[in-house]
Amino acid sequence: MSPPRPLIWLIVLLFISIANAQFSQNENTTEAISLRPITSVLLAGQKDYSFEEIRDNPNLDFVPLSGLNENLGFSNDNYWLKFSLHNAADEFEQYYLETARPITDVVNLYLVNQTGDVQKQLSGDKISFSEKTVQHRKSIFDIELKPYQKVTAYIHLKSDGEVVMLPMDLYQEGIFLNLTYKEQVFYGFFYGILVLASIIYLFFFFALKDKAFVYYACYVLFIALMQFSLDGFFHQYFTPEGGWLSDRAVLLTALTSLLFFGKYGDVYLNLKKNSPILHITSNLMGASIIISLLILVLTSNFEYCYPLANGIGIVVLLQMIASLVTLKIKKVRVDSYFVIGICFLVLGFVVFILNNFNAIENSFFTSNGTKFGIGLEIIFLSISMSNRIRNLRMENEQNQLLALQRAEDMNEIKSSFLSNISHELRTPLNLIMGVATSLQENKEGENLDEKCKMLLSSSKNLLGNIEDILDFTVIEKGDQELQEVPFDLNSTLTKILKSQEKKALAKGLEFNISISDNLPSRIVGDKAKLVQILNHLLDNAIKFTNQGKVEVEVLCTRNGENKASIRFNIKDTGIGISKEKMSTIFESFTKKSFMDKREYSGLGLGLYIAKTYVDLQSGIIDLRQNTDLGTTCELTLSFEIDEDQVTVDEESKVETPFNREIGNILYVEDNKMNQTVVKLLFKKNWANANLTIANHGKEALEKMKEQSFDIILMDLQMPEMDGFETTSIIRNGQANCNPQVPIIVLTADNTSSTRKKIFELGANDLVTKPVNGPLLFSKMNKNALVKAISKVA
Repeated sequence: MSPPRPLIWLIVLLFISIANAQFSQNENTTEAISLRPITSVLLAGQKDYSFEEIRDNPNLDFVPLSGLNENLGFSNDNYWLKFSLHNAADEFEQYYLETARPITDVVNLYLVNQTGDVQKQLSGDKISFSEKTVQHRKSIFDIELKPYQKVTAYIHLKSDGEVVMLPMDLYQEGIFLNLTYKEQVFYGFFYGILVLASIIYLFFFFALKDKAFVYYACYVLFIALMQFSLDGFFHQYFTPEGGWLSDRAVLLTALTSLLFFGKYGDVYLNLKKNSPILHITSNLMGASIIISLLILVLTSNFEYCYPLANGIGIVVLLQMIASLVTLKIKKVRVDSYFVIGICFLVLGFVVFILNNFNAIENSFFTSNGTKFGIGLEIIFLSISMSNRIRNLRMENEQNQLLALQRAEDMNEIKSSFLSNISHELRTPLNLIMGVATSLQENKEGENLDEKCKMLLSSSKNLLGNIEDILDFTVIEKGDQELQEVPFDLNSTLTKILKSQEKKALAKGLEFNISISDNLPSRIVGDKAKLVQILNHLLDNAIKFTNQGKVEVEVLCTRNGENKASIRFNIKDTGIGISKEKMSTIFESFTKKSFMDKREYSGLGLGLYIAKTYVDLQSGIIDLRQNTDLGTTCELTLSFEIDEDQVTVDEESKVETPFNREIGNILYVEDNKMNQTVVKLLFKKNWANANLTIANHGKEALEKMKEQSFDIILMDLQMPEMDGFETTSIIRNGQANCNPQVPIIVLTADNTSSTRKKIFELGANDLVTKPVNGPLLFSKMNKNALVKAISKVA
């Protein structure tokens, strides 16, 4: 999208036209006759005199108007002007008198001729536009003088609190019509360009989705409407009948333009990031403006509203200046054209506001300060916005290049990952198949124990890789959650460290362990995730250490009576981590993560999974390069202490004598190999049990009609009727069995959503595949015991 250079040149042309038109007007005003030297004024205050009271009371204190400034400041007082005109020529003369501002509420003229006849003319924006004697946006009166005629004129003015100005310029008919024509051309061009700029930048907002554009477009639009109101066009074209909106037009548009100007500056300067305090003050300013708008909607007295609006304008400008100065001090780059535009706006508005408060003398430049300020501001802010468009375009192009590079990298990573996972899964499968073939061919059982160990080891490696992939998919979906329960910390750490020590010793490494004495025996937390985190970290330490040692230090800091912060320090003397890899060490897929897979096995997901689970528990993990050799990993997790719970070692659970009252067991499973595995487990450990197998849910319901069962082992994914539906039917009492019969789910799906669903359906427990025999029997025994207790109760 190209920067709007044509618009900028149009705005430059606009400003030149403003200057030419205004200077031309200034030259023409020299041909006007100023009546101020011959005019006197009565400062009537809040007293509302009638015309008759003014005319018939010669004792009223009229003072020379020339002794007062043309600008009388904010006022809602009554003013009466008095002057006389005499046509000394023998020709008819027609003049137009301009006085007050276009937005003055009441401006009425009374002409009294030599015979005492009175001619009344009406103006001001309190009446409908059609009621004006001279239908002009300004307060204009038509004065016709016959040859040698003398008239006395009285003018009554009253405003609702706006600035009152008393120009008294008398124009000949031809000059006035020429001036009106030039003004119409100039104002049409002026407002047309402002509206065009607003529309164009609104289009840019829809194209670029940058809020700065919509705020700037609204600001320009309401600035145009404010000037439109001040110049009398709003009353002429939008509210010709006057009324509620006409009375509030200037204030509504002024406050709304200030609101959008503040929001524009906030977004353009990115104060939320660059200066949070100024961002807050900007929001407070916006809130105060909105409150002011609400007050304006409800009130009918505007005496203090106009000074308040001007005061808010000064504060908004000070906020903008403070923002620019702050960013300058912080060395945040701000577009120079933006700064110049704001400077011209500030200058124009300062002159305008000071003129409103009657702090400086009224003149052509002071009364038109806002137009000059807005003209120059629009020029430079438009250039600034065009620079913003260019920057956004360049940033977008850069992001597209980065996205393209990222896509290319992801394709390369995907290929590497698929190649790596193929290798990691095929390796243990190859060993399992090879050993199984050897066992089949060698029936004498030579080296049987060693081959079984190889099978178990390869199966565990294969299962670990699959679990990593499943964990990764859960994390990517954002479904990971904590399952916090009390557990024995000492026994958990002992199992982890013993397992890892065997790996280290098998590789010829020293494995040193140091555990703090004040470590709590039991804690409340997610045991499974703690085990995964420590195993991944220790696996990495051992994997990348070829010689030397791995040291594990466990420290504990008590936080109160029932809180503990546990820190694990894992130090190795391995190959270390380069600075290049350190920045992406906890990412899931990077190009660097696949560069050393030929030398070191694994999927490269371990640290990513560990970091995710640490963050899930609001913990801290830090990995750094040692000064000599290897790396040090510091892991800190906080847990609740559970000292009051009875410690029950899981191994003792496994060795608990089986409840021999469990005689009839129904196993619902469609896979023949899984059926065989469970049969072998029962044949070895529980030969007296009566195990019945059903291939799916429907068959299981049929078998329940034939006999009763003490416990049901339920698979989930089966044809015809799955385990979910079968469990639901049993628990709803629709099967020919006890609805409360214990149901233990045997499944390979261990996701949190599946666990939640089966327990909602009424399952008692869950064992994941591959089935751990002792764990299965322990859970069967526990559920059978619960059933027996419930019977007694």
